[in-house]
Amino acid sequence: MVTKRADVRVEKDEQGEVFLPAKAYYGANTFRLKEILPTSGLKVHPRLIDALLLVKKACAQANLDCKRLDASVARAIMQAADEACGGQWRDQFVLEILSSGAGTALNINVNEVLANRGQEILGGALGSYDTIHPVKHVDMAQSPNDVFPTAMRIAVLLATKEFEPVLLDLERLLRRKSLEFERVIKMGRSHLQDALPITLGQEFNAFGSSIERCLKRLKEASVSLTELNIGATHVGTGLGADSQYIHAAVERLSQYTGIRLRQSDDFFRISQSMSDFVEFSSALKELAIELTKIGNDLRLLASGPRTGLSEITAPELIVERSLIRPNTLPNRRIPTLVECINMASSQVFGNDIVVGLAAQSGQFESNVMTPLIIHNILQSVDLLRSTIEPFNSKYLRAITANHSACNLQMEEAGVVLAVVSKRLGDKRAQELAREAEQADLTLKELVTQRGLIPKEELDRMLSYKELTGMNAAFSSAEEPDTTGGAI
Repeated sequence: MVTKRADVRVEKDEQGEVFLPAKAYYGANTFRLKEILPTSGLKVHPRLIDALLLVKKACAQANLDCKRLDASVARAIMQAADEACGGQWRDQFVLEILSSGAGTALNINVNEVLANRGQEILGGALGSYDTIHPVKHVDMAQSPNDVFPTAMRIAVLLATKEFEPVLLDLERLLRRKSLEFERVIKMGRSHLQDALPITLGQEFNAFGSSIERCLKRLKEASVSLTELNIGATHVGTGLGADSQYIHAAVERLSQYTGIRLRQSDDFFRISQSMSDFVEFSSALKELAIELTKIGNDLRLLASGPRTGLSEITAPELIVERSLIRPNTLPNRRIPTLVECINMASSQVFGNDIVVGLAAQSGQFESNVMTPLIIHNILQSVDLLRSTIEPFNSKYLRAITANHSACNLQMEEAGVVLAVVSKRLGDKRAQELAREAEQADLTLKELVTQRGLIPKEELDRMLSYKELTGMNAAFSSAEEPDTTGGAI
């Protein structure tokens, strides 16, 4: 029963009388929940609201297909769902993500908004529910225990669909950089100590391979989320639903989302177990681990400008003047976008722990921690996407190789000395190295100036193919080979 005043609507039910804003689309039950539930500030993710609305729309259409719902009622519910998906009435979803276990409160909020807006579309009064009832019509053949897990899966799948192109762009940019740096030789390091030569391209290609593998893992983890339990109703038995309705609902959801979805062959597992979400969160954590490693390497490679490695030059996004001599020394380039990725990745690590804890907290036929699971997973996807996008376009794309720094460190690490030793012998090479230092020349410059090894031959010996191939050798020669020139 509903009574109207100027700016207030009074709804009465078996629990008593509730005063609501006259134009509110949510109803008495949502209002009561809003009054008694704690406020955390954690909003429901828009993607989850969209997913819940799509589930309600699909179920209305399925009930219409099965002739269980009047056509005008079903179409009014579907229109209301479309309007809300399009951005209207979003302020009517007033409950927070942690408002109650298993998404029950959110399901009530969505049911009431669609029922009241549907009433309005059909010319009825808000809150009367004489034509469209939140439970009898909007929630027909449904339960929070099948609606909410289904919406969770759809929300993650839609978020992933938007996220995958960003990851693919990252992988492709790393591959392009690997080709760009294919011939840039630098020192490889293990334990942060000089090891053997490697190309900058090989390092960036390894970054690309890591991201490619992470993208593959995300796609594989997404497949299990396409399995839905809509129609399982309260405990997995499907009481109140039938096979025709279930098939129709899954088909409609596939149509609305553009994702090939399927009916689960085990409603009980999907309703009880959150392992599919754990798998997906783990894939996000793996990505965060790789991103952190790549970010740390890039920060070290770009460290400087005078006393760091400086093997790559980062774009000037945030620049600070030298703290020692601002007017004469190079500016400091702060790798802010890399640091953002590292911070976002750390949050993803924490979110994954929460997902695991929530997933193991279910009891019997349901898991009341599902809102916490979906909140953390969607936050992880958002954090990664929002930090990778500007990193791709503004940082990674603009990285260049610092050839002189790479060559200098190769010289200082003894690579040129080792190559010269192979031709001229250890003793002679070391003598030349000391002479080069006294003359303020590199060993390569001294050797070529004196004609001890022809420049073309020395260039070949120091080429990326010779130094980074599987047959590269840096052991000292016992006997000198003097065919290249006089000693």
